[in-house]
Parts: sequence; structure tokens; C-alpha cells
Amino acid sequence: MTDQAVEDWNGEVGERWLKYLVPFESMISPINAALMKAAAFKPDEHVVEIGSGGGKNVIEIAKAVAPSGDVTGVDIAQILIDHSKKRAAEAGVGNVDFKCADAQTTKLDAPRDRAFSSFGIMFFEDPDKAFANIRSWVKPGGDFTFSCWGPPDKNPWIGMVGAIAGKYVEMPERAPDGPGPFRMADPDATKALLERAGWKEVTCTLWQGEQLLGGEGATPESAADFVMNALAIGEPLDEAGPGLRDKARVEIIEALKPYYKDGSVRLDAAAWIVTAKA
Repeated sequence: MTDQAVEDWNGEVGERWLKYLVPFESMISPINAALMKAAAFKPDEHVVEIGSGGGKNVIEIAKAVAPSGDVTGVDIAQILIDHSKKRAAEAGVGNVDFKCADAQTTKLDAPRDRAFSSFGIMFFEDPDKAFANIRSWVKPGGDFTFSCWGPPDKNPWIGMVGAIAGKYVEMPERAPDGPGPFRMADPDATKALLERAGWKEVTCTLWQGEQLLGGEGATPESAADFVMNALAIGEPLDEAGPGLRDKARVEIIEALKPYYKDGSVRLDAAAWIVTAKA
């Protein structure tokens, strides 16, 4: 990652992620369940997770690979590493280790059987270098299982709120091939990237289903607050002038109301579940 990204994740971005960790994890839980099913971890495997966040998956994987398997969680944000260590200790899980490091450049002490990531691989400064480095973390014959967002048109939850905010202020644009949530939305480009980095037998399987915006139990109001604050939609509105955030929030709430069903805000979402062999 860039020096600025590292600084952000070890400052305001990491603090914001931790503050909204529960709704973040809840929001992606249907996709994460499919990802874990695809990975199908077994006892005695040695695993590394890239972008381990708050440690939820590390703990779940650790239980699956016990008794003699183990998991290393790698994340760029020390605040999330510290939280993960505390969370693992509270869960009574000892076969885990956490490393604050950039997966693009850091080296591990020994290769693992498997690599894993839940939406932790779309923001590398140099993805070719990153995926080649992750390949060096995995033993020959091992594998890599990860998730990344599918095409934007199949993820209306982000386009809807972005379009509303864009009525009031020019939203920052991301280069399609630069760091960002949809960087790996093209499965052919993802396959080519992994193959350049030394991975084989790459498969991209599209998951489609409901996403709980703001997490399970969120109302249109709390889901709007989530996207404004946790996803930083509100920042450019605040910078553009007084009152714009409130105006956009009202519109987002109204736009979300038709999707409020069975106690949560439910919107269509799509993600790729990618597997590759070392």
C-alpha cells in the first residue's frame, strides 16, 4: 500500500472501521458464509488471512483447523490487530497469530498450506507484486480462496447512495484499475492477474444474494447513518458546505425505505468467490 494508505489505516480509517466493526461484519455475513463454505478448512491446516480486520474469520478458521493447525492474520492497521488479539483471547482461541504488515511486501517465517481473504485484496498499490508475494506465502499445491466485489451494476447498494450524494457534491472518482472496491470486478482481469503472479487453476464463481445494509436489524435511518459515516459518503458533503449532509441523508433514507423488510434493509449484492492453486 502507499504510505498515505498505511497512515490512514493506522489513524482515522482504522478507527472508523473498528467503530463500525459489528455492522460491517454483519453486512457481509451472507457472502462470508459462502466464502467459508468454499474454503472448507480442515483440521491441522496452516492458514494465513490477508486483511484480517477485526479477527472474526481468523477465530472461525482457527477452530476449524484445530487441534494442530493454526492461523496467522495479517492486516495493515495496528488498531485492528490489537482488537483481534483481544477478541481471540476472549474466545479462548490460542492457535492464532496476528501480524501488522503490508501483504504486498512482507515475508512470512514459513509457507502456509492455504491463503484466505474476505474483501482484503482490492486496495494494493501494486497488485501484481502483492499477489506474487502472497504466492510465496503458500506451499506448492496449496491454495488461495478470497472474495471481492462483483460488477457495480449488480451492487446497487453502493450506486444508489453514491448517486444521491453526487447530486450535492462531486464525489471522488476512482480509476477502474486503481485501488478501490470494484478493482477486481472483472473476472477475466482477475484471472490474468493471478496467473501472472504464479497462481494456477483460477476459478471465479459469482455469488448473488441479499446484503444487509448497515448490518442485521438496521433501519433505513441507521443504514443511512452507516453509509454516511462508516463508508465516508458524508465527508465530501461536509466539506462542500453546511446542511448538505442532512439533505442527502433524508434522500438516502427515503430511497432505502422500500428495501426495509423483515427488520433489515435488504439490497441485492454480488461478489466473486475466487480460488486458485499454488
